[in-house]
Amino acid sequence: MSVYSHSRLTSYENCPLKYRLRYVDEVDIERRETVESFVGRRVHETLQYLHDRHTEGALLTLQEILTHLDNAWEREWHPRVLVVRAGRRVGDYRDMATRCVTNYYRLNHPFNRGVTVGTELAVVFVLDFDRDVHIKGYIDRLVRLAPGMYEIHDYKTSRRIPSQAYLDRDRQLALYQMAIHQMMADARQVRLVWHYLAHGRNVRSTRTPESLDVLRRDTLRLIDRIERATRRRDFPAFRSALCDWCDFRAMCPAWAPVQTSIPFPAAEPEPAGSLG
Repeated sequence: MSVYSHSRLTSYENCPLKYRLRYVDEVDIERRETVESFVGRRVHETLQYLHDRHTEGALLTLQEILTHLDNAWEREWHPRVLVVRAGRRVGDYRDMATRCVTNYYRLNHPFNRGVTVGTELAVVFVLDFDRDVHIKGYIDRLVRLAPGMYEIHDYKTSRRIPSQAYLDRDRQLALYQMAIHQMMADARQVRLVWHYLAHGRNVRSTRTPESLDVLRRDTLRLIDRIERATRRRDFPAFRSALCDWCDFRAMCPAWAPVQTSIPFPAAEPEPAGSLG
């Protein structure tokens, strides 16, 4: 059985060498935590807490939620959290986390749109039965609006909002939609919702059965490429803006002093700071 995730597939697309070091060779290296990922984790945890308590019957106030965020920040912060962007202070990121949670609370209160099926919901589904290929992931929040109608919610702490056209091609939530169709026998309509928290804006998209079938074929072709590369040990390095956040940069030949003059193809970076 082969198991892939959206993040694993994206890792190969962004830099095949990083994919090899992390998923094939499984190089044992200290994982750096960037401040962007730290913010993302604290915000995700706080919104999970909000909805879990709401499922239990408690409608928390904004101040209670912000206190939960502050306590988690103080408890989890450590001096090794890496600030990559020049000119940015830790306080700027803490303010952003507060803004993200505040925007979400004010935009969605009193949280009575549908019923929460699960938060940080682990999903695994079969992408190809004949080849025994599976996809796994975590849904930030799954909501049942009505019998047979679901929404997949994803929290983003990105600094920018992608275009509607970009999100209409998004692979991650569309794969999760395929998971819901397999997991929920009554699922006939599924909507995809991104919460761009720093901006206080929600963006929605839907997928047709035909578009999901195209996604399935495209994803299997990408997996074919990865498996061929694995057999051939063919994993070139791609230099891009994402290198500043890469744990493997110190051992990467693309950044070795004797090779800095060699051009490398650049990968298209995803919005920095996004999580989920």
